[in-house]
Amino acid sequence: MPRFVAIILVVTLSALAGCDRQPTRTNTQPRPQTELMSPRLSYDDSCRHLQREKLIDLGDIPVFPKRPPRHDDDVLGVSFFRTMLADAKLEHLTLLRTFFGRSEIRATSFRDTDLSESTANWNDFVDVDFSSADLSRCDFRACPFKSVRFVGARLAGTDFRHCSFTGCDFTGADLTGAKLTKKVAASLHLSSEQQRVVDWQVDDGAEPEGG
Repeated sequence: MPRFVAIILVVTLSALAGCDRQPTRTNTQPRPQTELMSPRLSYDDSCRHLQREKLIDLGDIPVFPKRPPRHDDDVLGVSFFRTMLADAKLEHLTLLRTFFGRSEIRATSFRDTDLSESTANWNDFVDVDFSSADLSRCDFRACPFKSVRFVGARLAGTDFRHCSFTGCDFTGADLTGAKLTKKVAASLHLSSEQQRVVDWQVDDGAEPEGG
């Protein structure tokens, strides 16, 4: 066999042998850690949390309302009326049908808290975090919102008439059927999909009671 043919055969066989070897897999990057969402506390345990934080009176757990609260109800569940709620961490709680009236809520986090069907007219919300919260079917009429995060929040059927928004973030929020007027649309920076599902109102309608 000629020498140059022998050399070609040796090189070819070496290359084929190398193809049988699997490359060594190295991964110097740590696997991403998935942050699991904490489970929400029950209504009773959520009320006990508020009691420990001295945000509601000690004693019996407030009666859970059978419907969304009104300003003139004789008996309310959890309620904040003519008060300042500030620097509070109220996350992963179950506080459906809470009443907020004539109050200022400032620098408070409601991350992943269920506040659905709550009534919150005539309040000031400043630097509040509602990320991943359930605010569906809430009545927020006549509230100014400043630097409020609604990131990933459920806002289906929520009433935002007579409201103003300054520096608020609605990224990823579900606004299906939410009531808004076109005059505030420019200040919300909504996606095209969010704009499509909003229940746009011609005007703000009558002001809510209890003002």
